[in-house]
Amino acid sequence: MILRHTLSYTIVKFFPAMASMAALMVFTRLMSPDQFGEYSLTVNLATTLVAILGNFLVIGLGRFEPAANTVTEKMQLHSTVIASALLLSIAVAVLTGGLGFFNILPPLSINYYFFVVLFFVLFFALLSQKLINANLKPKAYGVSLALKNILFLVVGTVCLLADYGVYSLLASLAIATLFASLPALSLWVKPNWDSFDFTVLKQLWIYGAPLTLLYLFVMIISFSDRVFIDVMLGSDSVGLYSAGYDLTQYTIAIIASIVHLAAFPIILKAYENEGEEAVRELLSISIRILLFIMLPVTLGFVAVKEEISEIFLGGAFSLASISLIPILALSVLLSTIKSYYFDYAFQITKTTWLQTIPPLLAALLNCFLNYFLILKIGIIGAAYATLIAYFFYLILTVILSKKVFKFPVFPWVFAFKVSLSSMIMMIAVSLLNSDFGLIFSLILKIFIGVVVFGACVFVFMRDDLVTLLKNAKAMKGIDNVL
Repeated sequence: MILRHTLSYTIVKFFPAMASMAALMVFTRLMSPDQFGEYSLTVNLATTLVAILGNFLVIGLGRFEPAANTVTEKMQLHSTVIASALLLSIAVAVLTGGLGFFNILPPLSINYYFFVVLFFVLFFALLSQKLINANLKPKAYGVSLALKNILFLVVGTVCLLADYGVYSLLASLAIATLFASLPALSLWVKPNWDSFDFTVLKQLWIYGAPLTLLYLFVMIISFSDRVFIDVMLGSDSVGLYSAGYDLTQYTIAIIASIVHLAAFPIILKAYENEGEEAVRELLSISIRILLFIMLPVTLGFVAVKEEISEIFLGGAFSLASISLIPILALSVLLSTIKSYYFDYAFQITKTTWLQTIPPLLAALLNCFLNYFLILKIGIIGAAYATLIAYFFYLILTVILSKKVFKFPVFPWVFAFKVSLSSMIMMIAVSLLNSDFGLIFSLILKIFIGVVVFGACVFVFMRDDLVTLLKNAKAMKGIDNVL
């Protein structure tokens, strides 16, 4: 079932991901680094505040939606979530307006008016997409992503071509994000204030409050670098850094999220219905799928960094991205292994308070490294700070996760074989010189990379893949329950 859902989410995420890449390609050619920096900081601040203040509702909805079996239970859950989200959005708007009135907002390259609007629409879009995911509706999830990404690409491009500036791009994102909530409308049970339940809210808070702290610290790791860059180097440097950062997120990170979206709801239901042993079998399958996908994708991405950067980013952006990609790509790899495997231990056992310790320490380390490394080597220093922080974060998470859940034996031999195959592929692609155009060169390198990796897999791990497929098929008993 994990393999089937992974394929489903791969299909539904393909076109939205292409739209995101196209948007990055167009926007970095129509905007200056300074404009892109303001856009990036505004969007990331809204995303960060949603994660800090509201993710206990988002994560809680995903956790408790599968357990809500009656209309009454769903109405209580949905009404409580929507009412709480609305009140939080109003509170953020009032606080931001008050700080603006007294002129004490932080002097960063951020448009605070659009920040308030984006906070609201991003919050409800995340809730809607989590509801879709919790109900195992990959097609609806794909429609939601497509509405947002494709509409944003079209409207944002028209606005920039008309020379309406960065504000029009932020408005386009707000409109597109609002439309992304539409596919979930039929899944929401009609909310009403009478169904608001403080017991449900308390349950959501107890489960999700630790995750609020978790996301606070995680967002410090992923967002503080841009704040440090803005203060120390200026918004144009933020734009250069953000373009390279977004390029890895729109490619490598999206691919990793496909496995997570396919696997995690199934793992949760298996824990509820079948117990820990069934979960361990599913985890053993999901980590192998994750490694088999992410290791070659990451190293392959590094091997074609010049072509990727020059095709998808504008001139000044591409030069910076070529240096950033190898560091940020490895950061994403470490982050995905942590988030989409070891973090599951805390979430399925509801021991999320323990999960907040590693990101707290990693966030402090990241801020310390950002200051000194940006001072020494500029935006490259911010990338190294992120990589070191995520490595430290992964080690701490591995240690603590094993205290709350007995994982299956980590597939070290499998990981070594995939790593070896991926490294051979990366070396082969890196040594390939092409005098043809960028696009043809990229296509050729991808083709050579797939062929070399496929040959290495056939030589080194043919039996491992056969075993993986057999184990996946052996889970039919759990499939029937799910």
